[in-house]
This record gives sequence, structure tokens and C-alpha cells, in this order.
Amino acid sequence: MHISFSYSLLKELVQDSKTIEWGPKLRDAILKRKDHIWFPAIPVQDLLTEILKDNSLPSWLESLLSQSHFFTPSLLSLQKGKYAEENWREDFFSHVPKGFLIEKASSNLERHLGVKEYLQISFPASEKALPFLDLQEEYLQHFEEWNRAVQEVFTSCHFILGPQVSELEKRLCQYLDISYAIGTSSGTEALVIALRSLAIVKKGKEFWDSEDLIITTPFTFTATGDAILRAGATPVFLDIDEKTYNLCPQQVEDFLKKEGKKVVALLPVHLYGLSAPMDDLMNIAQKYNLFVVEDVAQAFGGKWKDKFLGTLGDLGCFSFFPSKNLGGAGDGGMVVTHDKELADVARMLIRHGGKDKYNVDHVGYNGRLDTLQASLLLAKLPYIDHWNERRRNHAHIYHQKLVSTPLRLPSNHKLPAQHVFHQYTVQAGEWRNQLQAYLKEKGIPTMVYYPVPLHKMKVFQNRSFAPYPLKNAEKACQEVLSLPIGPFQQEEQTLQIAEEICDFFSS
Repeated sequence: MHISFSYSLLKELVQDSKTIEWGPKLRDAILKRKDHIWFPAIPVQDLLTEILKDNSLPSWLESLLSQSHFFTPSLLSLQKGKYAEENWREDFFSHVPKGFLIEKASSNLERHLGVKEYLQISFPASEKALPFLDLQEEYLQHFEEWNRAVQEVFTSCHFILGPQVSELEKRLCQYLDISYAIGTSSGTEALVIALRSLAIVKKGKEFWDSEDLIITTPFTFTATGDAILRAGATPVFLDIDEKTYNLCPQQVEDFLKKEGKKVVALLPVHLYGLSAPMDDLMNIAQKYNLFVVEDVAQAFGGKWKDKFLGTLGDLGCFSFFPSKNLGGAGDGGMVVTHDKELADVARMLIRHGGKDKYNVDHVGYNGRLDTLQASLLLAKLPYIDHWNERRRNHAHIYHQKLVSTPLRLPSNHKLPAQHVFHQYTVQAGEWRNQLQAYLKEKGIPTMVYYPVPLHKMKVFQNRSFAPYPLKNAEKACQEVLSLPIGPFQQEEQTLQIAEEICDFFSS
């Protein structure tokens, strides 16, 4: 079905406003379609044919309301300042979210109407379905760049270890000021490969022994502890600081005084985008001759003092899972280090364990970062600082609006750390579940990261060591709630969320 406007209506709409706020009837119809929204775009030839016909807006609305969806063959897009007709697969529009900008202008329209404006369909922020993280909006704002990056790979058909992989590794070395970077198939594999590399280079064995202890936090994603087991060692779970949710250095030192001879490494996690206390942890590691592997899955671009997270320990491990601050379109990860020997071994491990795939040296993995992910990450990398700053801006709004509520807000005390707010996580105490249910009723999604500490998971029973009560970690699991935050979230949305939370506590 093709939609056309009358000449007078189109001219009026173009001249009066760049943004058309359609009436409640249309908005209600679109909102009822929940996850899949279809907007009609006007094919150029039909628009030019029908532009002078006297079709009314009411009939257009009735037509829209009677249809479940529309498929159209073309869309006008702005390329280098000029409008051009773009052809898309018809199912493209079946995945277009609310607020998508549909540009309807060309040199033909300019000639007919004498204007250079283009039309834009939008909806008030308060009436949009709010996502927890708006990856669709990211794609729609950058779809030409992202599509071009992917198309380059398909054009070359160099899908495995194509030039984009080595280019991404080079660019990340420059960005992080690190000597070596090795792309991996996921953040989980990055951790395993980092720990295995240490065992091979520093211990002279393929794997750590179960008697080798690696200290980490129980308040993290399971991959952190799982990687220690897969590398052959035994995880030791120590408690977190109640304000930062990161590993508590005092408890680390207390344990080392008693069991220091068995511990081989520390594995701090920079949770939610906030650095662990790296001065204390690095001093402890030096004092007890321990290796340090940083889990930076949630903190790409974050810093401790003037150094990027991931570059302070022996190795740093990143995740490029789609929801991460720098995320791909699937799984991906990176190991970084200043140590050439560790880097060489890590590079062998991702390729089945050898420089020559037909004559390998180590028990390795099919752990390579694929070219498609590397190409997309290269396209995104120039935006990461801006995106992280956007996250900090939203965190500032939350803090200003929620500081008077009973919530414990993310740590605001003066650490020499640059927070990148992968999550904005509050501690809601006894109100957590009620608040989450209330926000859900208001159309506001929230998440609990994490509902179960690692030491209470079945997989770690009899395979880990928790020498002390982990009260802070267990309490956090019962009380934390992560609010929507992301670079494509609008300030009005953040204010709306904060206001709903304030209303919850005032009612």
C-alpha cells in the first residue's frame, strides 16, 4: 500500500514544522503494536504522481489503522548533503522502532514545493516504549556506516582474520596506550586465554593446578569465575566494598597473610564501569608477587588516574558483547598486555594453540575475533568517548534527581577513577522488588545485576573457596537495581524515570 499526501497538506507540513506530531488515534494504534512498529515511507515515483491529488489526512489515518503493516520498496536518505533514493529489502520496515526518521525529500520535491526541508515522523518521549538499552536507535542513527562496514567484509569475503582484525588490534593499542592486543571470540574466552597464557609463560605448564588460587569477586557475571576453573585454578571469592561493589583490598590482604603462598593471581572486575581500587590491589600484588588480570568487560574507556583500565595489570580482558559500551553485533573480546611473550602465547591459543595450525604447540581454542565484528567495532570506536560522556551525563541527571530518595546511589566519593557507567545501579534495600514492579507497570524496564553471587551457584560448589562471610555481596544481590542508561537515551527519558522513582517513594 502506498501513501500519498495532497499538495496543500504536504506543503503546509513541510513549511510549518520539521517534526510532525501525529494525533492520539494514530499514536495509540502504533503503540499497541508493542515490539514491532511499521511506518510507511513514500516511494518517490508514487509521491510525484500523487502529490497534487486531494487526499485527506483522515482517510490516510483510517487506512493506516485498518492495516497491520506496510511494506514499501524505497526510502529517501541524506547522503553527503544530497537526497537519494535507497532501495531496501521489504522486511526492513518490519523492524523499524518508534521515532524512526523517515526522510521524504529530494530535488524533485524541492522543485515542486520550493523548499529544502524534509519531513520527520516522531513521537513524544513520554509516549515511546522505553528500552533498557536502545541498540536499535544506535543502528538507525549510524546505519549507513554500520552497513558499509559489514558490506566491505562481504565484498572481500575475508571472514576469518581479515585485515579489519589486525587494524582493530592496532587501533586499540593506540587508544589504550598498550603494546599488544589480541582479538578473541568473546570476553569469556579473553579471560581464559589470559589466564592460560600466564600459566604457560610464568608457570611453564599448560594449565594452572587446582592448588593454585586466584582471588576474585563473587559479585560478577559467572564468566569471571568460570574462566578460572577452565584455566585449571581454583577461584577464591572475597567480599566487595559496599559502596563501589568492587573487590575489597583489605579482605584480600587479610587472606594473603594466611594463605599467601597458594595464591598466584588477582582477578579484579571493574564492575558497572567503575574501576576497582587499583593502587591498593597493585601494591598488594607486588608485595605478594602475584599476577593481575583485569576483567574490563563493563568498563571500556574507563580510567584509574591517567591510565586506561586493562593496562595496569599483567593482562586486561575486554568484552564486545552487544550491550557493552563498545559492543559488536554478536560476541567478541580482546586481550591486551605489555608483555610480548604473553601476547605471542595468547595469539597462538586463539588459533588452536600454534603458529602453524597443522602443527600446534599448546592446547588451544577456536577463539578468534571474526572479521565482521572487527569491522563493525572499527566503525564504532571513534564514537566511544562521546558515548561514555553521554552515559555520564545521564548518571548526573539521575544523581541530581534521586539524591533525596532512600536509594543508595552509585559511589560519588572521590576516587581517582573515571566512571563510564555501563550500568547505573542503585541499592534499593527492602523496596527493590516493589520498585521494580512499579516501574514495570509504568513501562520502565530495569535489571538486577546480579541476583545470585558466584559462591552460591551450583557450578562453584566444591570447586571454589570462600574463606570469609560474603555479607556485602549477598546483600547487594538482594538489593541492587539497574536503571536504563545509554548514549542514545534522551535526557527527557532519564528525567521521566527519575520522576517515577520519586513518585514511588512519595506515595
